[in-house]
Amino acid sequence: MARRKRKEDAPDWVAPDFDEVGYMRKEIEGARAAVATIAWAVIGALVAFGLYSVLPVLAFFAGIAVGFGMYFVFPLIGIKTESFKRRDWIGHGITYFFSWLAFWIILLNPPFSDHTDPTIQAISISPYHAGYTGDLACLPTTIGSATLGPGNNSLYVLFRASDNVGLSNVSVQVAPQGQMPYLVKPTPVTGPNQCVGHRLESYLGGTYNATFPVTASAYDITIVAVDTSGRQAAIGFQILTP
Repeated sequence: MARRKRKEDAPDWVAPDFDEVGYMRKEIEGARAAVATIAWAVIGALVAFGLYSVLPVLAFFAGIAVGFGMYFVFPLIGIKTESFKRRDWIGHGITYFFSWLAFWIILLNPPFSDHTDPTIQAISISPYHAGYTGDLACLPTTIGSATLGPGNNSLYVLFRASDNVGLSNVSVQVAPQGQMPYLVKPTPVTGPNQCVGHRLESYLGGTYNATFPVTASAYDITIVAVDTSGRQAAIGFQILTP
C-alpha cells in the first residue's frame, strides 16, 4: 500500500530569488529606449519630409529605413540593448512607425508646408450687360456656347476658387479669336445667388466673377489660381458667341 504524503513533506520546487536590481535596470533601459525611439521618429520624419518633394514613395521607404537604425544608434547613445528580446524590438519598432507617421503627416501640412494645389470649380457663363440685376443663365462650360440676347454685350464668367491655406492671386486670361489675349481681374461675389433656379441660395465662399466685352465669335478662357505657397491650378475652356 502506497504511503500517504505527509503535509510536513517539503516541496520539490523552490522559487528562484527575484533579481530586483536587474529588473529595475531593464525597466530603466526600456524607458530610455522608448524616449529615444520617439526622438528618432522625429529624425525619420525630417528625412522623409526632405525627400517628399523628390519622390513621395522614396520618402516613405526612407522613413521606414531610418527606423532600423535604432539597432545601431541606441548603443552609441548609452542605451544597453543586450537584454532586449525580440518582443522588445518589435514594441519599439511599432512605437517608431506610428510616431514617425504622425510627425511626417504634421510636417506635410500647414503651417509647416503646403502640398495641395488650389481648386477651381463651378464654372458657368452668362450673357450680360452693364447694370443688369435679373437672373443669370449660368450655362455650364460643357455647353461651350452662349447666345447673346437683345441688349447683351458682355460675358459674365462665374466660378469658385479655393485653397486649404489661402490664395495669393486669381486671374482670368481672355483670348478672343484673331485678337491679342488680355487678363481680367476677377471680382469676389457675395450675397444672394443670381443664377436662374438658385435665387434662394447665397454664393459660397471663394466665388468670383470676371466680365469682359464681346468683340469676337470665339474665346479661349484660362482661369488660374495661385496659393500662398506658389502652387497653382489652371482650367481652360472655350466660349462661342454665335
